[in-house]
Amino acid sequence: MNNSTMVFVVEGESRECRFIDELSSSLLTGKKINTKVITLPATMNIYMLYHKLLEDNFDMDIIEFIREVVPSAQKCLEGVSSQEIDEVYLFFDYDVHQKNLSNHENPDEVILSMLRAFDNETENGKLYISYPMVEAIYDYKEGKCDTYTGCYISIDDIKDYKYLSGNDNSNASKHFDYMMWKEVINVFALRTQCLFDIEDMGFEVYREEIMPHTIYKKEQELVDEKKQVFVLSAFPEFILDYFREDFWNANVKLKKMNYDECSKL
Repeated sequence: MNNSTMVFVVEGESRECRFIDELSSSLLTGKKINTKVITLPATMNIYMLYHKLLEDNFDMDIIEFIREVVPSAQKCLEGVSSQEIDEVYLFFDYDVHQKNLSNHENPDEVILSMLRAFDNETENGKLYISYPMVEAIYDYKEGKCDTYTGCYISIDDIKDYKYLSGNDNSNASKHFDYMMWKEVINVFALRTQCLFDIEDMGFEVYREEIMPHTIYKKEQELVDEKKQVFVLSAFPEFILDYFREDFWNANVKLKKMNYDECSKL
């Protein structure tokens, strides 16, 4: 983790960049961690990016692609070559309500193709998906399993999720410092324990069970069966993957958290 260059490819130019900046200042950089963090907006959603990559059969360097098509990214990458970058992470929304696919294209296959293509941060890059979108990061109640919008959001309501998740939710305007990230991590761990129906989840169980593609499989089942998405942020998932067991042991305290009445269907 030390003396490395890390690139985050995010969907938009404002929302995700804010959280990457706050994540970087709180956890990724400091006196003991000499990490250079670069945030690149893709300015397109995951389905649009899929179409662009498909044109070259996914035989494309994601960093050079973003450099070529996004003017603001060119400035961020000035003087930085792909060979100098140690890790690449991609953060995109699930956004199943978007209309960027043709009628014959299956959104499930698109997401699976993207997860297969971006499964390693030191190679092509590693993809993390927020369900339904980036605002899930502050859609939580401290120490609780449920969220302000409820554990699930219907497909029909995703278009309004940005408003629903921030309405009367003080988390939306807070600066994400170390203590707030710790809250987010604990809520994420508790919610994934619920989603995967794991009775006793330590780090080893978490690492074996919780991955971008296994989370997607669970979400896919909910969409197919209930037309709903389980609200879950990608940022704490990345943090737990990045810092691993010692960080988990120091920060995840599932047994001390309280459960509200379960709202599973």
